[in-house]
Formats: sequence, structure tokens, C-alpha cells
Amino acid sequence: MTAAQQRQATSQALKFVACMRSHGLPTFPDPTVNANGVRQRLPAGITPKSPVFQSAQQACRKFQPGGGP
Repeated sequence: MTAAQQRQATSQALKFVACMRSHGLPTFPDPTVNANGVRQRLPAGITPKSPVFQSAQQACRKFQPGGGP
């Protein structure tokens, strides 16, 4: 990724994180963005199959790095 692409990816990823936090996941971690792309690691306390996570992800998918609908 170029520097401009990294800035754009970081901006988009931070919007996604803010949305996830505002939809019931206050400890959702910040992403890591580098020349290889965006990386999001979930801590042990966040379960992707939980109803809260599923609901937040649905609400925030428009911000999801890599393109939501």
C-alpha cells in the first residue's frame, strides 16, 4: 500500500472501530494498518458469533475495511 492508501485505510478502519464501539463493543481494539493492509485482531473477550457482535457488525458493515455493501 502507498502512504495515501494507508491513510485512507486507516481512516476507514477507525470509522469501523468507532461504530463497533458505539454498538455495544466498547473494548473493540484499534486496527493495525501497514503496507500489507489492515489487520484487526479480536481480544479473547469478544466473540464473533455473539448476538452483540453480529448486530454491531451488521450496523457497521458499510465502514468495514475491505468493503461492505
